[in-house]
Amino acid sequence: MAHLIVAIDPGVNGGIVWSADGDPVECAKMPGSDVEVCQLLADLSCKAKDVSLYLEEPPLFAGKNIPGSAIGKLMWNTGVLYGAAVAMGWKIHRIRPAIWQKTHTCGTKGELTTTQWKNKLKARAAELFPSVDVTLWNADALLIFDSATRGVIN
Repeated sequence: MAHLIVAIDPGVNGGIVWSADGDPVECAKMPGSDVEVCQLLADLSCKAKDVSLYLEEPPLFAGKNIPGSAIGKLMWNTGVLYGAAVAMGWKIHRIRPAIWQKTHTCGTKGELTTTQWKNKLKARAAELFPSVDVTLWNADALLIFDSATRGVIN
C-alpha cells in the first residue's frame, strides 16, 4: 500500500496538502469544524497504510500583531489535527515555521509587512507547483510539503 505525505498549515485560513507515492498533489482548505477536520483526516487515512504528517506548530509568542482569537483558533485546530493523527497511528512531525521557511529561497520576513511576506511565500510555492492553483490558503502547506518530500525537515 502507498505512503502518504500530508502537510498542514493549521491556521483558520490554512490548508492541507497531500500526495501518495508521487501522485499529483491535492489541496483542501482547513475545514470549518472539528468534525470536518477529523472526517478529512479519516478519508486521507484510507488512502494509505503508512501516513507521515508534517504539522506546522503554532508560534510560542504571537506578538502584538496577531489577535488572541486567531491564536486561540490556531491552537485549537492544531490540537484537533494532532489528536486525530495520533488516533489513526500516523507518524507526526511537528514543524516550527522558521524551520520549514529556512528550507526555501525566500529569505526572512524582516521588514516586510505580513502581506508582502505571504505573497513572497505564495510566489515561491507557485514556482515549485506550477500545475497547482496556488493561493494564500494553500501556499504554506505546499512549501511544508515540498520541504518534507525533499527530506530537509523532520
